[in-house]
Amino acid sequence: MALRSDSDGAPTWTNLIGDLVELLERIRPDAIVLPDAGLDPHPDHIASRQAVVQALENAGQAPVLLGYANHLHDNDRWPMGNAGDGVALPPCFDASQLRQPWVVRVSPDQQWQKAMALGMMHDLQPPLPAKRRLRRWLQRLLSGRKWPRYGENEFFRKAVRRHELFWVQGLEPGPASRGPEV
Repeated sequence: MALRSDSDGAPTWTNLIGDLVELLERIRPDAIVLPDAGLDPHPDHIASRQAVVQALENAGQAPVLLGYANHLHDNDRWPMGNAGDGVALPPCFDASQLRQPWVVRVSPDQQWQKAMALGMMHDLQPPLPAKRRLRRWLQRLLSGRKWPRYGENEFFRKAVRRHELFWVQGLEPGPASRGPEV
């Protein structure tokens, strides 16, 4: 789809916001999934969220925002457990930040599809260093620990789960606000 900023092709913040506004006006989404600024401190994720929020303001739209955490603040091991397990709520770092969770079940087939999509990411493809392979072998031998069946990278263990956990933003907490329909 051609966008107005294609005419100059400059990689600027203004063009990014303009592209997002144009897409929002065409699509008019009911919900948008994006990183949760309070949980995920990765600079790229913070910037992408800021761009979407600014574009929403410029477009005068207010869809439900579903936040997620790819890189949890202060805890790279969350969520604990094996790939395919459920997802527990992350630790709370700031009691003043009220968050409303929304959980979506992920079938085994959807888990496989997600793992295959993640496997296309270049940063998940390199083989593990020898030290990490030795540590995993010892953990498997001594404690029976299981590792992701979809790939060696730890991200497969954290990301391919029975549930997707989102934080609903833009709704008042309470029984009537369960998140968007799937």
